[in-house]
Amino acid sequence: MGGLSILSVKPIIAVIGHKKSGKTSLIEDLIRSLRSEGLKVMSAKHVDLKGFTLDQEQTDTWRHSKAGANPVICISESEIAIIRKNGEGEFSIKDLTRHGGDADVILLEGFSRWILKDEDVGKIVMIRDRSELKEYLENVKGPVLAFCSYRKDIVGEELLDAEAEFSRIISAVNNFIYDRMRLNNILKHLPGLNCGKCGYRSCLELAKAVMSGKASVRECAVRRSKEKIKTSILIDDKRIPTIPYISELIRRTILAMISTLKGTDIQGDEYVQIRISRKPIRE
Repeated sequence: MGGLSILSVKPIIAVIGHKKSGKTSLIEDLIRSLRSEGLKVMSAKHVDLKGFTLDQEQTDTWRHSKAGANPVICISESEIAIIRKNGEGEFSIKDLTRHGGDADVILLEGFSRWILKDEDVGKIVMIRDRSELKEYLENVKGPVLAFCSYRKDIVGEELLDAEAEFSRIISAVNNFIYDRMRLNNILKHLPGLNCGKCGYRSCLELAKAVMSGKASVRECAVRRSKEKIKTSILIDDKRIPTIPYISELIRRTILAMISTLKGTDIQGDEYVQIRISRKPIRE
């Protein structure tokens, strides 16, 4: 059985392509358009330069880092910067989602080596010439929202004009975001245990099948077994789902301990509720 998953699939869209293909220009247009629609946008940029650092030699933060601190956090009147060393060596796309905060969508510039074949990341591919289009068609996987270019002499057919046909690009982006929001709504009805008893590898896989019409949330074994479960666990008033075996193990263990106390009359068929709170519990 897998661990608890984060029941949220924040839409991630990557603009990829070779150098000088127009990635940054398109990212700027996407951010402006999405912000005009009221969406909160987080962006991330992969810098493919050996030895690159935002920190400057001999600054206080540089000295902190040289002394061994990792990460180093710099806070000013207008910004908060987190400098974490070993960059690519410890990086994963999941790291970005942890910094997403209340953003509705995450836009990436670059990151091809991580997301080229990631079927959960939407991709917009910037093209400089037709040979690159063939290259990406053969190698990219997952949802490709658009192939596009700023070069007027090569656009046409499946290759969109990034400037003149921007409305088609942003439409594909909005559809992708909407689909991820639908997926999140389905995930809210699933426990996040990734137990596999429904026949899918994870709650996310089941949610995708539900969205495509191939399954129903009623196939979730944990949801079906809720009426049989006699244990509820709440952490800060948030109910934590459990499978029947674990639920019953917890219930019987607690009842066995309570039965040793004076003045108790435990029959063994009682319901058990566990409440864990970071604040005092007032009855």
